[in-house]
Amino acid sequence: MTGAASRLLVVPAAGMGSRLGADRPKLLVPVAGRPMIDHLVELYRPYVSLFVLVVASAAREAVRRHLAGRPERFVLVEQSAPTGMLDAILLARAAVEQSGATRIWITWADQVAIHPRTAARLAEASATGAPLVLPTIVRREPYTCLERDASGRIAAARQRREGEPMPDTGESDVGLFSLSREAFIDGLPAYAAAAAGGASTGERNFLPFIPWLAARGEVGTFPCAEDIEAVGVNTPEELRAVEAALERRRSRTLSIVIPAYNEARFIGTLLDQIRAVDLAPLGFTKDVIVVDDCSTDSTPDIVRAHADVRLHRMPVNGGKGRAVRAGIALAGGDYLLIQDADLEYDPRDYAPMLEPIVQGRADIVYGSRYLGRGRPWPNQSWPAYLGGRSLSLAAWLWTGRYLTDTVTALKLFPRDRLTSLPLETSGFELDHEITARMAARGLRIGEVPIRYYPRSRAEGKKIGLRDWFKANRTFFKYRKG
Repeated sequence: MTGAASRLLVVPAAGMGSRLGADRPKLLVPVAGRPMIDHLVELYRPYVSLFVLVVASAAREAVRRHLAGRPERFVLVEQSAPTGMLDAILLARAAVEQSGATRIWITWADQVAIHPRTAARLAEASATGAPLVLPTIVRREPYTCLERDASGRIAAARQRREGEPMPDTGESDVGLFSLSREAFIDGLPAYAAAAAGGASTGERNFLPFIPWLAARGEVGTFPCAEDIEAVGVNTPEELRAVEAALERRRSRTLSIVIPAYNEARFIGTLLDQIRAVDLAPLGFTKDVIVVDDCSTDSTPDIVRAHADVRLHRMPVNGGKGRAVRAGIALAGGDYLLIQDADLEYDPRDYAPMLEPIVQGRADIVYGSRYLGRGRPWPNQSWPAYLGGRSLSLAAWLWTGRYLTDTVTALKLFPRDRLTSLPLETSGFELDHEITARMAARGLRIGEVPIRYYPRSRAEGKKIGLRDWFKANRTFFKYRKG
């Protein structure tokens, strides 16, 4: 079994939402207008093929009705008495054994603030085969705290709800775990056989299983994406905090930086095309910035006619790279995309480039002209095609990262990642400096296929053989970041 078919998700969800003042099972309490279970299904659907929901007997029928007709697979298991998360998880054992899943993910029903990037990283980290993998966060006033010994192994787990002494700052879990099949079927019952109830609640908790397992095998951890992921929705205050975080994610801004020099023939059409692209379904608004590199034609006048576009004029002509760096400094969006002004690249490809970001499958996305394509585009010369393809091999040689189109002019970055780079180049080679530095930092660079309408030299194409040698030198120079 591979991919989602090899995983299932266990959701202990027997709570009735009493602290939230709910009139329904907690699993069905709305967060940002949608029941908690709907958030969980949307988040984990790409990674699991079965949802095992452990619910209170009184909630079973309401949950069943809510899930009726959905395409996902669900198994409902009843927990007759609230004896703790450990006991709730153990009730899923029969479903796990029947499924044949090799990885068993567990999350609490109220952890709806888990970021898509964290879910994606959990899938990647689980591929190591470690008995247990979990995301963590170092935060002030932690609700739970994982303590490590001198070797870095998790040696203890403290819980505020059990009245245990807590540090001012500590490493906390975020209520999301990935267990191997063996750890779930064999390790968890072995631990449970001797597990006692908590000192304050009397409930049998799952968290102490982590140091118990760490003493017997590998427990892998990685940092989650945002602090809010550690917050479960248990109180009205936590509900408001999580809803605010989800709203911020839905209202992200994409800054589109367009370096332009004497592009009067194309810039107006490009800006109209960008305006026509609707990114709202992906939760993004647009912030368009044209950096004019001292054009001598009517480029700036055309840009000024577009009221929704910001124009920045460079004081002197400094080259494309310097114009891009100026645009990066001006951008305020959560993500930043660099777009050439000459209509070689199509703004309709913004949405498919954003999808891996929204789904948490990549940190950076390159629009590839060559993904799944083994020949030049119409109007593209063989030297230009082979030059671009050969630079993919050069990038792999110097950075260890193979991309089908490392010289694409359509690249999407988290703005904070880009602004943190100590960029030095100012010509076409800036693209290669950025790629080399990002690769050295271990960031996940995804690729999606895009449209391409190449210009010829007669139409203004400026890249040449000298730039090919510059690219190689740049990859080599910045290969270590």
